[in-house]
Amino acid sequence: MNLMRRVADLARARALRVRRPSLLVALAALTAATACSTDGGGGASSPAPSASPSSSTPPSSSTPSSASSSAEPPAAGVTPIRVVVGDRAYAGELDDNPTARDLVDQLPLTVTFDDLHGIEKTGPLPRALTIDGAPRGSDPEVGEIGYYAPGRDLVLYYGDMGYYAGIVRIGRFSTSIADLADEADGFQARVELA
Repeated sequence: MNLMRRVADLARARALRVRRPSLLVALAALTAATACSTDGGGGASSPAPSASPSSSTPPSSSTPSSASSSAEPPAAGVTPIRVVVGDRAYAGELDDNPTARDLVDQLPLTVTFDDLHGIEKTGPLPRALTIDGAPRGSDPEVGEIGYYAPGRDLVLYYGDMGYYAGIVRIGRFSTSIADLADEADGFQARVELA
């Protein structure tokens, strides 16, 4: 039974890999279109997110901010974050959904992560996040941020997971997190607003 599930997971992963290049092209086009429409609008909601990250004076983590610099403004409705592990910072953004907004309310926080299945790092949150309106499960992509509701865990995906019940996709990284695979169980990361 496990062998059949693994074969199905590998087939699904191969199918996803075939589609990823076209998804990346579509995402790049969408990002460019969003950036163009945001720059010309000049509305009050657009400058607020880009004005709030006053990363020129971070209180205690000025050294790791080098990996989190980004020339692109955040997409409308997302919250820029960074995950700091030692002297490395990973830039990301949280989606505009109830679960992600609930996490934003807990920031900043320090989470202790362990490896799971050689594809993700998971760490328990101080309190459960809402899953109102969330699907029963999800198929997160590499580089995404998720919430595993049954375990109350924040999840950082550095490998291809496949569909799993209880997962809520809440964001993504804009910088590679591949080197997180080398982190030993029990490492700590600070999750904070960027």
